Amino acid sequence: MKYIFFILVQFLLIQNSYANNPVASPTFDDILKEIINNEKYIFDDKNIKINVPSFADNPIQVPIFVDAKAIKNAKRLIVFADLNPIPKIIDMDLKNLLALISLNIKVAQETPIRALVLDENNLWHIGSNNIKSFGGGCSVSSISSSNTDFEKLLGKIKGDIFKIGDIYRLKASIFHPMETGLVFGNSEFYINKITIKAEDKILANILTYSAISENPRFIFETLMKSDDYKIEFTDIDGNEFSSDIK
Repeated sequence: MKYIFFILVQFLLIQNSYANNPVASPTFDDILKEIINNEKYIFDDKNIKINVPSFADNPIQVPIFVDAKAIKNAKRLIVFADLNPIPKIIDMDLKNLLALISLNIKVAQETPIRALVLDENNLWHIGSNNIKSFGGGCSVSSISSSNTDFEKLLGKIKGDIFKIGDIYRLKASIFHPMETGLVFGNSEFYINKITIKAEDKILANILTYSAISENPRFIFETLMKSDDYKIEFTDIDGNEFSSDIK
């Protein structure tokens, strides 16, 4: 009887999780546990907005925009796609950045997309949306890898800054293939770390993954004014690239 009761409780917990999850998927619980272990969380599509295309017809370049600035003093922002072979996309230790990110990603198939935001009370807020696509974007070789000027272009950075009220919006892009390693004959080769600084103060330490599209473009926001913003990229081969954002 105890065993039957235990199974029933587990079944009810799983059913409750699916009931509260606005975009249910078979992999969500396992991925979430791997990322945040047993820390407390709530689903919160009110304070986290994830904008995606109505249909991602180009699965190797899918624009996503996450805005969780309604969560004050957020400490961390993580984005993942449930059904991608490489679920994690970006993990931001916000420090002095706002809880906002814009970037392009690859999708292997139609998938839920999640944004996890850690608030000042150590409660995780989870925002959800669904990306509709025929997929295949994670198993395609980078076009930039075949560029005849690849060695000259690798690591080239462009940056810009815009002031919107009290907010400073930083835009940055870098030439990099962001290879997943899922294509036969192609090794993994992607940017895995970004550091953003204002003069000598770190605005954010960011981990990135190969699910991000080649030649990635990013948008970040901060309230910290500076005459010297700098962005630094590091890839898994140890190459380091940096540039001022002006």
